[in-house]
Amino acid sequence: MLRAIGKTCFACAYTLTDQVRRLAGSSNTQRVPFIVCYHRVVDNFKHARRNTIPAMLISTSMLEQHLDWLAKRFTFVSLDEVGSHLATRRPFKKPAAAITFDDGYSDVFLNAYPLLKRKGIPAAVFVVTGLVGTGQPQVFDRLYSTLRHLHSNGRHLAHSVSYALQSLGMNNLPLERLEAKDHVPFRVMTALLNTFPQSTLEKVIARLEAGDPCRADRCEEMAPLTWDMIQTMHRDGITIGSHTQSHRLLTKESADVALSELSESRRILQQRLGAPIEHFAYPDGRFNPMVTQAVNTAGYRYAYGICRSRDEKLPLLTIPRKVLWERSCLNAFGQFSSVIMNCHAYGAFDTKGHCEHDHSPMMQEGMHAKLA
Repeated sequence: MLRAIGKTCFACAYTLTDQVRRLAGSSNTQRVPFIVCYHRVVDNFKHARRNTIPAMLISTSMLEQHLDWLAKRFTFVSLDEVGSHLATRRPFKKPAAAITFDDGYSDVFLNAYPLLKRKGIPAAVFVVTGLVGTGQPQVFDRLYSTLRHLHSNGRHLAHSVSYALQSLGMNNLPLERLEAKDHVPFRVMTALLNTFPQSTLEKVIARLEAGDPCRADRCEEMAPLTWDMIQTMHRDGITIGSHTQSHRLLTKESADVALSELSESRRILQQRLGAPIEHFAYPDGRFNPMVTQAVNTAGYRYAYGICRSRDEKLPLLTIPRKVLWERSCLNAFGQFSSVIMNCHAYGAFDTKGHCEHDHSPMMQEGMHAKLA
């Protein structure tokens, strides 16, 4: 509560001083539009959060409040317009905003798409091509859902995950870095994602799911888009971009695997849609020089992170976005706050150049060998 009150007070003070600057004519022309990243769009946030990472969710009603706030202060633009302006270094004459959705969940089609269509708002959806039409959830969704279910049933997560790792001949390094209070589903999931490539994570999940298979209802609510849904949105003007073939965290993979993920996803989308695919979003916003070069080699013109970190050599392949979710713009009373939304829109809460993910070069294969 104290943190929420402090955040609300800061947002009020920032917005007031920002308005004074604007009235004085000291605000700068917008160079990079405010690009928002959402993930799942659900009818009922409280129900959906029981099995899904809460920060991946926004209810349809809250999304509409976000869009209505943006519509009063920004001009909505497509990612093609964003790319064109950035490529030619032409600033937008008026504040511009773009709406994007990562991971390609079917509830984006069911809940967000009708809302966007009714309001005439352009948007982009980044698709994990290997999951389209399979009905299978994302790897991190499976991992989190399984960990949460084990935890709710009284299972000790550290012991369960340690057993799975040891049975695969892996050491316990990611859990050893956690304190006892951090042995909760999200922290354990993050530790695993930050340590292992997806091939290892799949094996760990399989071991954990052996005693707790993903029930049909849990899997269904996290289902990906179908090709019919994607083609319908594409025909209606929604920009379709790539989010890799299998949502691998590319900074944890070898250069060859990263390039394959990028190229194959783009090839499939172009074949299915009969249109060039120029936009790419990094899974979990993770990139480094090796990854951005792979994106360039794969033929994408524009790529998007989820922080303010940029690659000076390839700025069009590290365009910043802001991730928002159900509770990101609530005040201390749990209500939508215009001043907090304003702070997100103008980066008041951001630390320039800082990101929780390391964007520097690293020897992935060597690191993985040490962990095995």
